[in-house]
Amino acid sequence: MPVVVIVLAFIFINLGCGPAHAQQVFKCRTDDGITYQSLPCDGPPLKQWTAAPEPFDRHAQARLQAIERELKRANAVPAQRTRRSGRPPTPAAGACELARRGRSQAYAKAGLKRDFALSSHWDNQVHAACW
Repeated sequence: MPVVVIVLAFIFINLGCGPAHAQQVFKCRTDDGITYQSLPCDGPPLKQWTAAPEPFDRHAQARLQAIERELKRANAVPAQRTRRSGRPPTPAAGACELARRGRSQAYAKAGLKRDFALSSHWDNQVHAACW
């Protein structure tokens, strides 16, 4: 007899601490419209199905949090130095214009034989000078 009580107690404890179980969901038409509930409808249900909760994966949650932190760090705007007026410094118009002119001349010289390396180099130069 005591063994049966211990086994039953063990079963009840494990049921309480175990994973969540699937549950019935009923889609019902009411006076207020459509409702979703765990209790059967007053009339025939529009739809009925079993919903099982997704298992909780601590490792996946930790990976998602690490990815979110990395994305926030990567997308963070670097602090710009400001002048005494509080506005960020503007690039010199002359440097920007010089970089654009150099790019135009290099593209004209290369013609149709322009490759990615040339375009990337000059676009980076213009970006650095103008932004």
